[in-house]
Amino acid sequence: MERILESQMLEGEIGLVIDYEPGKTLAVDVLQAAMGMIEALDKLDAALLSSVNTSLQPVSVLNDVQHSSLKMLLARALRHIPDDAVHNLDWKQWVGGLLVKGKYKLLQNLEADAPEIRATLIELEEDYKAAPVGLLGYTPPTVADVREALDGVIQARAALPGQHMEVQTELGDITIPEAVFQLDDVHVAGPQQTVTNTGTEFFKIKAPDMLGSSQWQVIRNGRNTRVDMLHQKWLDSYHAREFSILPGDSLKCVFEETITYDDLGNEIERKLAIVEVQEVISPPMQRPLI
Repeated sequence: MERILESQMLEGEIGLVIDYEPGKTLAVDVLQAAMGMIEALDKLDAALLSSVNTSLQPVSVLNDVQHSSLKMLLARALRHIPDDAVHNLDWKQWVGGLLVKGKYKLLQNLEADAPEIRATLIELEEDYKAAPVGLLGYTPPTVADVREALDGVIQARAALPGQHMEVQTELGDITIPEAVFQLDDVHVAGPQQTVTNTGTEFFKIKAPDMLGSSQWQVIRNGRNTRVDMLHQKWLDSYHAREFSILPGDSLKCVFEETITYDDLGNEIERKLAIVEVQEVISPPMQRPLI
């Protein structure tokens, strides 16, 4: 396929290419699919920047459109840039490069499981820390925020089945594959004033969810707590009865805890999610039921 993104393009620019059959594909379908994908890519950029500054609003600026296939050059732009960064060219270049690299890595596996997303975010840690001199080093976003943004890309891609779609970047081109989109898989976005804690902890199982991922109950600090299970491959193995879990067993997990506050600093909501199950530990003398 002919490339529309050349190496001399400004850092942060990407190309969006949609192949269609001239004279057969409805124009409104192609244009709506393009708009949906642009919006989804903007939201993925927002997720990548959510740990840098929650007020930053990434937007796409249309630089060029070519015919035959729908070929669009999209520059990266930001709204609500902090005053101390407005005239900082290094800061803008750092953000542009970070967004390109983040999208390039994450778009290669739209259906990535939580541990795979976490591994990609760990790879990006040095890029987040490499903020220009005089600025604080940042950390990557949460797995849940990225998973939600990738769900949006899957939904946008499903709007134009049977047609080739790809994103071109200075690091390489990524074909956006067709996938079956299910509304139930979308994570609902929460308020922006949040604090996220991550770590590794042991959770004692109160009640597993035999059918889904959101009704697991564990005992944490002596209290019953509901958790979301983001480690989909482990969950699929459990639902397929490849192993059994009994109440009282413990899970050694990598977790994310997101706490939401109102403008006065009052806690509104607290969510706990298991990103990766590393080990299942049974109490002494307990044997799994067959």
